[in-house]
Amino acid sequence: MSAALRNPKTLAQKCLFQRMSISTYTSLVIEQVNAIASPKDAKYQIVKGNLTFNQFILSYPSGAYTGMRTVHRDAIVEFNTHVKRITNSVSHMSFGSEPNNEKVQQAMASFRDPKQFEAKVLPLLKKGLETYYDQVDTTTHSSHPFEAKISIMVTYSLEKEIPLFAAHFAQLPSIPSGKRVRVEIEKKERKAPEVKDSQWVRDRSQLEKNKAKDVNEVILMDDKDQLYEGMASNFLAVKLVDDKPVVMCASLDHILLGSILKIVISICEKHNIKLEWSFPKFQDAVDGKWIGCFITSNYLYCVLELLLPIETIYYHDESIEFKESAPIIEFLRSEVSKEIYNSASKIL
Repeated sequence: MSAALRNPKTLAQKCLFQRMSISTYTSLVIEQVNAIASPKDAKYQIVKGNLTFNQFILSYPSGAYTGMRTVHRDAIVEFNTHVKRITNSVSHMSFGSEPNNEKVQQAMASFRDPKQFEAKVLPLLKKGLETYYDQVDTTTHSSHPFEAKISIMVTYSLEKEIPLFAAHFAQLPSIPSGKRVRVEIEKKERKAPEVKDSQWVRDRSQLEKNKAKDVNEVILMDDKDQLYEGMASNFLAVKLVDDKPVVMCASLDHILLGSILKIVISICEKHNIKLEWSFPKFQDAVDGKWIGCFITSNYLYCVLELLLPIETIYYHDESIEFKESAPIIEFLRSEVSKEIYNSASKIL
């Protein structure tokens, strides 16, 4: 075996090395090699392998990304939200010598326009899903096939002077239906949370390494003990005011609006549940002022309940336990499960 393959550096080399070394594939990467071309002229490179989400994202220069999931295996939850997230993130980014480089601006123009980007991403997703289900996902023909976790990456290569546009497909991790989760709190804030920048994947890697194995998510907190969001989720807490539940969430200028949080907002509006845009305070949890808290995520786990009640919060040597899930949280959980079907866009 050549030295290059023993020490793979590029994405293609890594996947080739894995293909030679491991017989079972766990992921698929599809890249449009002529990213500037129109959808009808698109050419794709497809590589099966065992790349994780982190490995996929970090194999590219910093850029915009989003993580989505399938429902019924043929549709994507809140697809339009993900399209807007990518185009908004790319619009807020500067690549190399932008904004003075007209060539770069022209190359990235279609990734900053929602309609043009949707036209690009749909055929890439369709081709990627079909191949993933046919050649990678071993549960395809089982009685309980898994949903797919899909990650989209858009960036610009200063070395090659071209846009890079790719997607990663893998199986959603499984968690028992109805389960509550455990979270840790870490003092760390996200820069520019409204932009889905792949640099965040690099920044949070140490948090992922340090968290305990039985902990599902890490919640970010500032020096004022204000709680923001999770590494890959939104965080909300519930208190009672005049015996009525009030859902609290950090305001949208401090966090990224996740696709499932968007559904929670609409459910609260529909059922006249008060949603307070203010930081949940950790000390309030310590003082027993919450009746519960939860995280929302589009693709953390392979469950229909994309709203996950929290059972235990850990911070240093302290732990806060919620003995049971509050009725209002279970109601929101049930409504979100119903709504994801209505908010999904059919791809296959």
